[in-house]
Amino acid sequence: MMGRSLPVRVIAYTEVTDRDGRGLFEWTVSVETAAVAGQRVIRGCGAMKAGRATGIRVSLVVTTLLVLGVIDHAAAAPTAAQRRQLVVARRTITRASGLIRRKKFKDAEKLLGEAEAAIKKVIEAAELKPNDRSVAGLLKFLELQKRQLSRKRGDKPKPASAKAVSFVKDVAPILVSRCGTCHGNRASGRLRLDTFAGLAKGGRSGPAVKAGNVKASPLLLRIAAPNAAQRMPKNGAALTREQITTIAAWVSQGAKFDGNGMNTALKSLKSAAAGAPKNKPKPGTVKIVKATGKEKVSFVKDVAPTLTTLCATCHRGRNGRGGFSLATFESLMRGSDSGRVVLPGNLDGSIIWRRVAALDKDKQKMPPGNRRITREFFNSLKTWIQEGAKFDGESATVAMRSLVPTDEDKKAEMLAKLSAEEFNDFREQRVDQLWERVSNDDRPRFVKTSDFFVYGDVPATRLQQLAEWADDHGKQLRTMFGEKSGQLFKGRLAVVVFKERFGYTEWNQVIHNRQTPRAMTGHSVVTPSFEDAYIVLQDVGDVVSPDSAGMRIQLIDHVTGAFLKRKGSQLPQWIVRGVGLTLAAKADAKNEHIAGLKSTAVDALQGLSKPEDLFADGTFSPQQVGAVGYTLVTFMIKAGGGNRFVKFVGNLQNGTGVAGSVKAIYAPTDLKRLASAYVRSLSGKKR
Repeated sequence: MMGRSLPVRVIAYTEVTDRDGRGLFEWTVSVETAAVAGQRVIRGCGAMKAGRATGIRVSLVVTTLLVLGVIDHAAAAPTAAQRRQLVVARRTITRASGLIRRKKFKDAEKLLGEAEAAIKKVIEAAELKPNDRSVAGLLKFLELQKRQLSRKRGDKPKPASAKAVSFVKDVAPILVSRCGTCHGNRASGRLRLDTFAGLAKGGRSGPAVKAGNVKASPLLLRIAAPNAAQRMPKNGAALTREQITTIAAWVSQGAKFDGNGMNTALKSLKSAAAGAPKNKPKPGTVKIVKATGKEKVSFVKDVAPTLTTLCATCHRGRNGRGGFSLATFESLMRGSDSGRVVLPGNLDGSIIWRRVAALDKDKQKMPPGNRRITREFFNSLKTWIQEGAKFDGESATVAMRSLVPTDEDKKAEMLAKLSAEEFNDFREQRVDQLWERVSNDDRPRFVKTSDFFVYGDVPATRLQQLAEWADDHGKQLRTMFGEKSGQLFKGRLAVVVFKERFGYTEWNQVIHNRQTPRAMTGHSVVTPSFEDAYIVLQDVGDVVSPDSAGMRIQLIDHVTGAFLKRKGSQLPQWIVRGVGLTLAAKADAKNEHIAGLKSTAVDALQGLSKPEDLFADGTFSPQQVGAVGYTLVTFMIKAGGGNRFVKFVGNLQNGTGVAGSVKAIYAPTDLKRLASAYVRSLSGKKR
């Protein structure tokens, strides 16, 4: 154990026997260093032993050390000097905000850079995480002002050049200089970016880029993330706008590889054209036949998984053994140094089949010894060639490994095939599994309705009451949003209820690996595949106060949030919470807690430098976002009508941003005008 000796509270219990043998007791509390307290424990234990033998005075020292935890906590906390540096950084950001309003953009940018450098210095010195509460709010404030500067200055991403982007000349140097430290030999997140093969393979979350689709490429999402805690490089300066634009253009153009070897280190890459012998003929055009969907065998599902996991061991990259590469479907169909290895419709003429089936006695079996070749793959390869070797993937030029369905893809496909009744059974089993991870000792009860599976350790009568409330609200959601589906949620929505605070916080800790803020008593989770569709609630009772809206309001709030998440889009938290609380208010118009949300929203808006910033996630704390969302949604419905608001939510669910949705539904109002009108409505001023 290393580090400075920390102050700890020591509780000393002293037992003294008088002349008549009676015990006299005394408790004392003192603050000592850990080292001194440890010595007292040793002496106290010795005294206990001596006391038992001789009847003399006994001193037992009980220390609440938890030394390792204390030292770790101290090491992760900024010192007084570092806290002063953070205060100075906040003041610097505030000064920059004023300069932005006065359009002194260069000076503001300089101050923001100084503040960011100071914050990062403290984070590194104190070994803090970006989400540590001592810096998390400051980082959000910094990011908010950086975005404000960018908007005020009119920054726009440079359009992708019509000129083709070269991976070797344009992209590889960026990856080497900005990503190689963590994604080389260290392979953070199991992602290596020191070769093109590593980039194509991807990491723990799958392929890093999706050819032709910038928004679905994790690499682009991480390097362009507005949140510093999520952005890569981690704890480093963000990539420049030009660098991000270059990589985005390369991905949108198909993420093509123009190097001399996919396994060649990026810093050693040369263009394939420059490195090719001048007298080598250009390869012929490869004809790719798209699948019709009527085939018995799918290349992506039935053939590609074995090719990428087993055969690509020897035949990967452009320098595959025998000149045969399985890097892409196109390279598979192009063949090897000996010619084409797949002849569509010609089984006996296809070299790949002859090697796998060991038809040529003078040739080696492939893979050597037919290791791990299953009968299923054997038959699939045969049928695929006989059916014309058709391709059912998105692009024949992307890494073949990226075509192979992930475990999540397979699970989603499995769930999509379930009948309504089978999905109901799946939901019940899934909730049982989650509950057992959290509360294995308590046997839960449940109540089923057509749309809800209400489940928890509260009394059966309480579950029945919650089920009735949920059904009533489900009808309200159907009416408001014109929902005509048989079930609101595939497999029903699970409503998990804990009678004690401990159960709810345990769920957050065990299932979500997160701490539970004091004001948080419920949340919703709906995944795109509907593997999970549930809300979790702490039963707060039915007594309404300024601090608690009561259980019915809480149920309506989070059922609505789950309903809005059904389409898989990431909606702003002010929408999710705001719609829920707005509908909840209709159920209890005189609710004391809801009546106080306007005051909470007014207080939350005090630190807002630009009204339109209220639409951005992360602007408000979890305690504030519900109040702001409720008052904002109520204002939008009152000012523009319920039908327009439903269309606005539909636009968001379809992937349109808040600004675009406001412009499309509430034209000529834009984001700034809407925000200003909302703020004025809270202050009581006329619009």
